[in-house]
Amino acid sequence: MSEITNLKQMVHTLEQELELQKKITESLQKLTPGSCPSQNQADCDLRIEQEVERRTRELRSALEQARNDKRKESEFLANISHEILTPMDGILGMTGLVLETELTQDQRRYLEMVSASADRLLSVVNDILDYSQIMAGRLQLLHSDFDLSDLLECDLYILKLAAEHKKIDLLHYIDPDIPQYVSSDPDRLRQVLVNLVNNAIKFTEKGLVTVDVTIAEYAAGKLTLKFSITDTGIGVPLEKQKGLFDLMGAARDDHSGTGLGLAVSAKLVELAGGEIGLESASGEGATFWFTWPLVESSQQDKIPARMVDDETGLNSFILKGAKVLLAEDEPISGALTETLLQQAGIAVTMVENGIKAVEEIEKGDYGVVLMDVQMPVMDGLTATQQVRDRERRAGGHQSIIALTAYALQGDRERCLQAGMDDYLTKPVNKDQLLDMLTRYLTKTALVVGGDPLSQPAAVKALVELGWRVSIVETGRSAVYEASLTNFDLIMIETGPAQSDGIETARAIRRLEEYSGRRAAIIGIGMASGDDLEECTNGGIDDFIDLPVSKDQLQGKLRQLQELQMSY
Repeated sequence: MSEITNLKQMVHTLEQELELQKKITESLQKLTPGSCPSQNQADCDLRIEQEVERRTRELRSALEQARNDKRKESEFLANISHEILTPMDGILGMTGLVLETELTQDQRRYLEMVSASADRLLSVVNDILDYSQIMAGRLQLLHSDFDLSDLLECDLYILKLAAEHKKIDLLHYIDPDIPQYVSSDPDRLRQVLVNLVNNAIKFTEKGLVTVDVTIAEYAAGKLTLKFSITDTGIGVPLEKQKGLFDLMGAARDDHSGTGLGLAVSAKLVELAGGEIGLESASGEGATFWFTWPLVESSQQDKIPARMVDDETGLNSFILKGAKVLLAEDEPISGALTETLLQQAGIAVTMVENGIKAVEEIEKGDYGVVLMDVQMPVMDGLTATQQVRDRERRAGGHQSIIALTAYALQGDRERCLQAGMDDYLTKPVNKDQLLDMLTRYLTKTALVVGGDPLSQPAAVKALVELGWRVSIVETGRSAVYEASLTNFDLIMIETGPAQSDGIETARAIRRLEEYSGRRAAIIGIGMASGDDLEECTNGGIDDFIDLPVSKDQLQGKLRQLQELQMSY
C-alpha cells in the first residue's frame, strides 16, 4: 500500500503543478502581443515576459509555502505526541510502581481506578494521534510476514478475558484454506480487529460475540480476507448507521463512544485497500465487517526455527548485574525507567543528553543503551549516528534501543535508519522493556544441520553456557532465520561432503554485507586440504571436531573473542 500512497501523493503534486501552469497560461492570454502597438512590440514582449516571471515566482512561492505548512503540521504532530505521552508515561509507570507495594484495600482500589482511567485516556490520545496522522497523509502501512493464526489466537485470548468478565462468550472461526503465513501490516490489522471486537463486547450484555475470518478473494498469491464480528447486543438502528464510520457521525451514536475508534478503523481499512460495513437492526445485534487485502508469504515452505529453553535456568538471571546506559532528559520518565531496571538487578547509568551519551558509550562497557529521541543539546538520533560512525572506523557494535514518546508512523523507521537496533514507545511497559533487554543481553546461537549426534551435543553445550539457541534443519531455513535475526554465533555442519554448509555460510556472509553485523560461524566437523580452503573462503571462522563438548566449545568461543570477532 505504500506504493499506492506514494502514487496518490505524486498525483496530488502533479495536479498542483498543472494548476500552476494553467494560471501561467491564463496570464499569457491576458497579455497577448496583439494588445501592444506594433512599434512597441519589443517592449510589450519584454513586459509580458517579466509579468509571467513575476506571477510564476508568486505561484511557486505559494506552493513552497503549502509544502512548508505540511511539514510544520507533521512536526507539530510529533511534538504533541511527545508532550502528551511523556507525562502519561509518568502517570502509568508510577501508579504501577505504587501498586506493587503494600497498600490498604481502599488505597489499592483508588489507584486501580486511577490506572484504569489513565489507560482509557491513553487509548483516546492514541486514537487522536492516529486520526491526525491519517488526515495529514503521514500514515503508511508496513509489510511483514506473520502467522495469522498466532496473531488472532493471542489477541482474541486477551479479549476473551474481558468477555468472560461480562459473562458472555467470545468465539472465533478461521477458514482452514487461509494460508498460515501472510504479508501485510499486522499491527494495523490487529488495531482494527481489536477495536471492533472491543466495541462488540462493550455493547453486548448477554449472549456471545463471534469472529469469523473467511476468504473473499484469492488469486495468484494475493488474497482478501473478510473479518466479520457479530454480537447479540443492542444493535444499531438503520437511521443511525449512515455516517457511523465518519468521525462526527460516529461521535453522535451511542454504539461508538467518542467515535474515534470506528473512524480510525475505517480510515485504516481504506488505507489497506479494503472495505468496512455494518449489518444491524435495533435490538437484534450487529455485524461489523471489513475486508483486508494481504499477500501470501513466500516463506510458506520455511520451517520456523525451534527455540531451545534453558533448562538450567541460567538465562533467567541474565539481567542481574547487566550494565545499561539510560539517556533521558525527562526527570520523571528517567526515574521511572531507572527504578524498573534497578528492580530487575540492572546497574544503570543515566545521562540527560546525546553528547553525554556518546561520551559515556566511548568510555563505558554497556550491554545496552536506552536512548531517548528528543533531548536537549543533542538528540538521540544524532547521538546514535555518531556512535555508528565511530564503529565503522574502529569496529564493534553497541546495542542501542530507542526509548521514546514518539509514536507516529515512520518514527520507527527513522530510528532504525539512524542506526538504532530496536524501538520501544512510552508509556514504558515493564514486561516489554525487560523482554527486549533480555534478548539483547543474551547471546544467541543458530545450530544448523540434522546430524542426530552432533546437533544435540552442540545445543546442549551452548545451553549450558547460557546461550539462547535456535535450531533449523536445512541451510535454506538457516539463511531465512539469519535474515530475520542478528545471531552472535552460527554452527554449521562442515564434515565430508557438506557442500550445503559452505554455501549456507556464503549466503549468510552476503546478507551481512547489508546488515553491517557479523556472526561467528563455526563448522561442526573438521575440514582439511581443499575443503579447508573452501570453507575458509566461504566465511567459516573456525572448526570444532566431533564429538562436541562444553569445554571444547567454550575454548573455541574464547579464541574467537580474543581475535575480536563478534559472536
